[in-house]
Amino acid sequence: MIDIRGLSARIGEFELRDVTFDVPTGGYGVVIGPAGSGKTTLLEAIAGIIPARAGDVRLGGRSVTRTPPDERGAGLVYQHGYLFPHLSVVGNLRYGARDEASVGELVTRLEIASLRDRDVRSLSGGERQLVSLARALARRPAVLLLDEPFSALDPRRRGRTRREIRALHREWGFTALQVTHDFTEAGLLGDVAVLLDSGKVLQYGPPEQVFRRPASPYIAEFLGAENVFAGTARVLAEAAPDWLEGEVAALAHGYHAIEFTSGPLTLYTVGSGGDGPCYAVVRSEEVVLSLAPQSTSARNLFRGRVVEVGTLGAFARVTIDVDGTPLVAAVTTRSVQEMGLREGSVVYATFKAMGVHLC
Repeated sequence: MIDIRGLSARIGEFELRDVTFDVPTGGYGVVIGPAGSGKTTLLEAIAGIIPARAGDVRLGGRSVTRTPPDERGAGLVYQHGYLFPHLSVVGNLRYGARDEASVGELVTRLEIASLRDRDVRSLSGGERQLVSLARALARRPAVLLLDEPFSALDPRRRGRTRREIRALHREWGFTALQVTHDFTEAGLLGDVAVLLDSGKVLQYGPPEQVFRRPASPYIAEFLGAENVFAGTARVLAEAAPDWLEGEVAALAHGYHAIEFTSGPLTLYTVGSGGDGPCYAVVRSEEVVLSLAPQSTSARNLFRGRVVEVGTLGAFARVTIDVDGTPLVAAVTTRSVQEMGLREGSVVYATFKAMGVHLC
């Protein structure tokens, strides 16, 4: 278990401030945030390389805040794959390894048998990362801290290595915390996502909650939500949360129908908030495009004109103008071709009430 409570630490002019989150025993946490947000500093503070100025670090149920790094039971893998230059690859792997069997298993599973006798100074950046990962895992640590451990790998090798690390995590039961800039990776690996910025935790929780229910418009935009609108919410007290007839109080269970207005746009959603100014977030993958109005249960339907189509391989981002307000939809490139979408095309955009998040 990684349990961080009110952790503060300083390195130079930068400071982590009152950092609090936890990753359960055997869980896989991911730390995301912009460059300079303190992600590496956080791992170093947990590992004990940087001393805590305040707060508590608990690993495996015991406080290690004042414990030397080598007694914390945590392995740390840096992005640059630091290795002992005076040892061969196999010498690095054997350093601190629990046993030779662990070394052999990791050599096979991470596909680095061809590197065993190499001088580490001859390794590429990606090869160094693989060896560094294997060396940390060979100790069979209870806690593994990973600082962008796959960043130098090509996409194919990255995917294979990521799957293998996740498999080892499940089999060996260690607790992991990984820094990543890759949101897809965060969603694939993480049980807990921690969003860090300027040395502070802005939000943490299950990745799907953090990505789909961001706590602020800044978080929504950082996480790639293209549709973030400032406006005003109004509780529709007379309507049940699913807009069916019936006793509102009996159907609501604390939630209610909400009308959100932003300029010419009026959106409908379900929530537990009240009236007043707020932001609405609609992720682009929630928006469905069609050439004619569709018979659907979706509460939000808008007519607009395409102003931009951006494609990247099999995916496309289509921006439409709805009464002067841009709305972005994520669709497949095939859908763009089949609908003949181009600048000036008239389309209809729909999304469900549950696709609108207020913050």
